[in-house]
Amino acid sequence: MGQKLDYLVGVGGDGTFSEVVNGYMLASANDRGNTVLVAFPRGSGNDFSRTAGKVESMEHLYRLISKNQTKPLDIVEAKYFEDGKEMVRYYDNSFDIGLGGLVSKFMNKSGKTWGSNFTYFYNILRSFVFFKRIPVVVTSPEVNFKGNVLLIAVNNGKYFGSGLGIAPNAKLDDGKANMVIARNINILQFLLFMPTLKRAKPINMSELFYHEVSSCKIDSPVKDCPIEMDGEVVGSVPLHLKVLKHVAKTISVTPV
Repeated sequence: MGQKLDYLVGVGGDGTFSEVVNGYMLASANDRGNTVLVAFPRGSGNDFSRTAGKVESMEHLYRLISKNQTKPLDIVEAKYFEDGKEMVRYYDNSFDIGLGGLVSKFMNKSGKTWGSNFTYFYNILRSFVFFKRIPVVVTSPEVNFKGNVLLIAVNNGKYFGSGLGIAPNAKLDDGKANMVIARNINILQFLLFMPTLKRAKPINMSELFYHEVSSCKIDSPVKDCPIEMDGEVVGSVPLHLKVLKHVAKTISVTPV
């Protein structure tokens, strides 16, 4: 970062803000100081802001900064492999392995002619057609799991996929990530529960499991299974996730 900053603002979508977060985390703790991270949502998904609170305009941002109200923010550290080399990346909002990674691959190749929400929805339906469940092994202090899954999400925020509340119990500052394991769910069930997902409410079904974890390891014999972090497709398993509690601060959109 070079010099101490009071506010570091990412103008764009979740991918843009994720790059801001990663640049922030590469700086030393001393250089980061009391810098406040701000997402100014102007992208296609803007899912982090759905949990953190949305900055509506430049005038709104100015008012928030003038009030100097902040709140703690957890960041998740991810260690994974890319071309045989161990990599470290950080995410502020969402991670998933399986179907969501394929959706992100499709999204990165799609235009936005029909708008972000329709494009996301269309690519989710495409992914259900092409994706086959993958075998995974999850190991953590809180939960251990082995089996075939449609996806596993390990979220810091509640939403992914342009407004799908996959992790209804997630909080940005509790030192935990909300793990959601989806096993044998078909496209008709997904469509049936879409309104519940949009409201970020828990879904009561036998093939869906909710957990809270502070850290975990995820592995699979399928080394090329798609992995997504904050809308970006990255690396391969095995990977380790660890929640770094209150390692950052963000602006408080609602009074604290």
